[in-house]
Amino acid sequence: MNQELGRKYRTIDIKLKKLVHMQTKNSDYQVHFYPRVINKTDITFTKDELSHLNKGLKYNLNFKHKKWIKTLAPEAETAITQLPIFEQDYLRYQFAQDIKQLYKQHKDKHTYNTIHMKETINKIKDILTTNKALISKANKGNSIIITYQDEYHKATSLRNFRENLEAISMNAK
Repeated sequence: MNQELGRKYRTIDIKLKKLVHMQTKNSDYQVHFYPRVINKTDITFTKDELSHLNKGLKYNLNFKHKKWIKTLAPEAETAITQLPIFEQDYLRYQFAQDIKQLYKQHKDKHTYNTIHMKETINKIKDILTTNKALISKANKGNSIIITYQDEYHKATSLRNFRENLEAISMNAK
């Protein structure tokens, strides 16, 4: 019985040593990540602008207008009047409570961060329009490419020519 247990423990010990050896083995394979923003222009962006560009094309700026709570009340009243009469009073009361709570939380404040982000995005738009550049999604990966409009149109027309695609005019009938 002891011999049998000893043999089992030795095999478990051998397996553990093999596992430890396999786990500590250094791998020569390194993962290469592509940059999030590929700038093919001479335009230089500030650190802040690059941080916004690194967020990608799907980034949504959460920005509310100053008087969004005031416009919320008439919209809700319009919706409430469509309901049956016996439900309207309760929902008006409930909505008034919700508006008070929202007003306490926000008080029409615009955080510095949101305003700053909007200004930075507007700066990026201005830089792109003055330099006649655009932002496009890369063919592969999640990168975005900043390139001049002329180069972009040349590249797409060349690709369309290679693939025998026909350009359709906007004025075609």
